[in-house]
Amino acid sequence: MTMNTALLNPNSGMLAGWAVRSGLGLATWGLQRANRRTDRDRLLRRIEARGAAEAALSERDAAYRSTTFGLM
Repeated sequence: MTMNTALLNPNSGMLAGWAVRSGLGLATWGLQRANRRTDRDRLLRRIEARGAAEAALSERDAAYRSTTFGLM
């Protein structure tokens, strides 16, 4: 028994390949992002860096306030 199948567009193979590669790329990106978000050491470093930045900003603001207060 033979089946009559309609021929697909010649570009459909190229489109399917692009879709598969794109899907795999997105999946890889998602896994890497999930690993970065759950990396405990990385998270702790970010928290420490944020604390240091906040301390530096408060020091800068205090120095700025003291210099501008003397000008008045």
